[in-house]
Amino acid sequence: MSKPTPKAVVPIIAVESVDEIRRFYVETLGFDHVRGVVGKDGQFDFCTVARDGGRIMFARAPGGSPHTKPASTKQPVGIYLEVADVERYFGQLSGKKGVKVTDQLATQLWGDRTFKVLDPYGYELWFYQTVGEPKPPHGTKIV
Repeated sequence: MSKPTPKAVVPIIAVESVDEIRRFYVETLGFDHVRGVVGKDGQFDFCTVARDGGRIMFARAPGGSPHTKPASTKQPVGIYLEVADVERYFGQLSGKKGVKVTDQLATQLWGDRTFKVLDPYGYELWFYQTVGEPKPPHGTKIV
């Protein structure tokens, strides 16, 4: 019996300011705003952004936990997001004000061409496009 394939996985990331992170993803990285809810104070309580079919949701964390504040250091969780044309997208973001590229465009041993960007809350985004077959180093195998 075959296992059902999930249609989508959408991470929900708690942040201090959904407005701030939404601005970064939409205005700086070129994501689309899908949906959001504005609270009684006029600020976003949550929103969903998307790029090339991949979605991320951001939610305002209650109480301002230290893990939800902007950070210049990398968080322990990364986001791996497929894009339609990784070369073109890398070219659009390289050198753009407000974009911190943490790894340049490179072809990985598993067959994806990737680059990484750090968002204002310290989440590292891997943007990728599959470009070939995996080529593991001698003595290793991909299973």
